[in-house]
Amino acid sequence: MSDEIRVLLEAVPKAGLSAEDLRQVVTAHPQVLAELEVADAGRLHLSPAVPLGHDPGPDAPFRATVFDPVGNRGVELRGTLDAPERAEVRPSAHRPWPTPAEQEAAAEILRADPGFPAGDDVLVYRPMPPLADLERPDGTTVRRPTLGIYTPSDPTGVRHRIVAVDPLAGEVDWTPAGVVLHPMHDCEDSVPDAVGGVWDESGPDQVRVRVLRGGTELWNLVVVRPRASAPQTGMGGGVELRNVRYRGRLVLRQAHLPILNVEYLTIDQTFRDGVSIETKFSANGTEPVGRGWRLCPRPPQTILERPSTDAGNFQGVAFHHDGEELRIVSELEAGWYRYSSDWRLTDDGTIKPRFGFAATKNEHTCKVHRHHAYWRFDFDVAGAENDLVEQVNETGELVPVPEPIVRETSRKRRPNIRWWQVRDKSSGAGWQIHPGEFDGTADAYGIADLWFLRHHPAELYDGDPDPRNRAMLNRFLNSENINGANVVVWYAVHSHHDQAHPHPEQGRLLGPDLVPVD
Repeated sequence: MSDEIRVLLEAVPKAGLSAEDLRQVVTAHPQVLAELEVADAGRLHLSPAVPLGHDPGPDAPFRATVFDPVGNRGVELRGTLDAPERAEVRPSAHRPWPTPAEQEAAAEILRADPGFPAGDDVLVYRPMPPLADLERPDGTTVRRPTLGIYTPSDPTGVRHRIVAVDPLAGEVDWTPAGVVLHPMHDCEDSVPDAVGGVWDESGPDQVRVRVLRGGTELWNLVVVRPRASAPQTGMGGGVELRNVRYRGRLVLRQAHLPILNVEYLTIDQTFRDGVSIETKFSANGTEPVGRGWRLCPRPPQTILERPSTDAGNFQGVAFHHDGEELRIVSELEAGWYRYSSDWRLTDDGTIKPRFGFAATKNEHTCKVHRHHAYWRFDFDVAGAENDLVEQVNETGELVPVPEPIVRETSRKRRPNIRWWQVRDKSSGAGWQIHPGEFDGTADAYGIADLWFLRHHPAELYDGDPDPRNRAMLNRFLNSENINGANVVVWYAVHSHHDQAHPHPEQGRLLGPDLVPVD
């Protein structure tokens, strides 16, 4: 039989209610409209109502957000899919990032402003923070998307400005409060993509991927585009994997990266970055299931492989099999930052989550800063229940004895720790978690490197409750028993960026190896 590798893609529908389905529910839900003081549901921004839990049925619970950009207020709906009209309505502090339509409308107002600089090389881009809302004297707030202005030929030497735009009043605030900027200097080679660039919203949100060698199926999983990744009520999770099976055996129910933050060490500024906004990268190949999904005969290239340009010919998720492993990759945008959301599935069963950090031309990356990225691995080895977590230390013994971890806890990587593992208690099969060489160790801001938790359907991310945007995963630590339970592991990497004194991890893809063990 031939040993030929085949990668097959098939579009699969998403469970739950789409945003437009939910809009119909909200239109007939008087409490939602009353809470937001809105008469027309057409102007609202809604997330899909995605079911929670494993193998959700028609009556599965869901959570969804409804946001009014005019009133700058939101609510959360908590209900069940079979009766969404009876969903509980709760106030929500969640403020979604500006949509492409909002940014383009704001850019039109900015370009019409008398203060907008002249010049053919002036570029309007998406900066951080994405919003600079203004509080009125009565306590209400105005939603104001921010825009960056790049002026490389400005005679005064000003290269970057960040402004806030009030779309309702049609006004530009040229010095918005809370925005830190040193406009005379910048770093990086690539010029950022302009507002109004291609935003590909077509094509399926998720596909089933099968990897076959000859007649043997090696991998079977669902891949979700970053734009549709969980948590939909948060900031996404990059390229998301669901129901991952290797040679027919279930490994992961869900794997994504819901938390990404950055701390600047020389100025008092932090950001929580979104991981759902796709940007362009280079990927040549075919699109067997429609736009946004590309099978490539040669390796795709994100900004990490081509740092001199922010351009590209593709937006979505690309696949490439090099004969030994399948690469699944997308490039993400958060202001001037660019991230590579990357997975490698080897033919021998190893799963390699990878994440890379880069940026376009701006002044912030000249400052010393540190990125922290947090994966969430929902292990379901041979089924949801009856899993065991163990830590394997360096003891000098030829065959080290694993130490069970029986209660929820967090850990930092230490030289004496070789790996952790999640195993099915009945069969003994499982996957080891081997730290990457450059994954780093958490500082006070990063908090920890791993968390071992009992699965709860709503614990998809921390909710970003900290004023400094730290990953507040310790709020999930309740000393619950995880011995023979449904186990979730959070795994963090930390990338230190110093333009003047580069660290070894700069420019590298970081992440652990998940290695099968029988």
